[in-house]
Amino acid sequence: MRCVLATTSPDRLRELLGLEPLGRDRFEGLGGPGQVGTRIFGGLVVAQALVASGRTVGADRRPNSLYATFLRPGQAAVPIGHEVDRVRDGRSFSSRTCRATQNGIVLLSMEAAFHTGESGLTHQLAMPKVPGPEALEAAESWFESAGPELDEWKRAFLGSHPVDIRFLSEPPPLAVRRGPQPPRLGVWLRCCEPLGEDPLLHAAALTYASDLFLLSSALLPHGLALAGGSITGTTLSHAVWFHEPFKADDWLFYEQTSPWTGSGRAMTQGRVFDQSGVLVATLAQEGLLRRRPGGLAA
Repeated sequence: MRCVLATTSPDRLRELLGLEPLGRDRFEGLGGPGQVGTRIFGGLVVAQALVASGRTVGADRRPNSLYATFLRPGQAAVPIGHEVDRVRDGRSFSSRTCRATQNGIVLLSMEAAFHTGESGLTHQLAMPKVPGPEALEAAESWFESAGPELDEWKRAFLGSHPVDIRFLSEPPPLAVRRGPQPPRLGVWLRCCEPLGEDPLLHAAALTYASDLFLLSSALLPHGLALAGGSITGTTLSHAVWFHEPFKADDWLFYEQTSPWTGSGRAMTQGRVFDQSGVLVATLAQEGLLRRRPGGLAA
């Protein structure tokens, strides 16, 4: 497996998600890596909040869904506190809320549900017909002849994260050089290290990775890309619904689309399939898009 990382090692995701219990449903996690400058990566904050919430439910209950609202940006390398409220424990569902803080300031509020699982009606939409991950080049290979103006994008979306990425087609900052593109982005991804058997850790790892490119799909029709371009983007809310068991250290196909942008906001959606075509998760995200004064398009 090839995984080129600038500021975090390939075996560090478990460390980032391994929270320290502080008692009374309070936890603390590491605050790195950053994504843009010194700002903490939002996917890490949500992933840690899910782990904190999951540590307060029984082992028979797996993550069912989460809805996170980002309130303030956080700083990389500053510890993140997580305080969980046990809202309800029913016969088959548990509900939790979690607040993520740095230095007493709330960064994120999250609601999460956990389910015992049960039998019932089943159906799913088919996975798109796409090349498998082994038929695709490593993400970094797309940039071998790219200019230094894309270095910020590479650091923000590839170099800082312990996730192996394979793009179906040109990554956003290269694709938009050819002009506006459809609001659709497909990638294969997997974590760079074995994660063991804990389903909570696999759900948190997917949550982490799911925040990397969703907002980028909303900029493709406008010929723009995040990081180093003319647009500043940030996540406002992030939702994940977990459907079937999966392994985040195995390849997962992540289909991302944007049905709408307007009023400085963007709506994005995602579907995640395993290699056998099983739909394992569905996602939705709203982001804020603002023009950066004096910036250039990617």
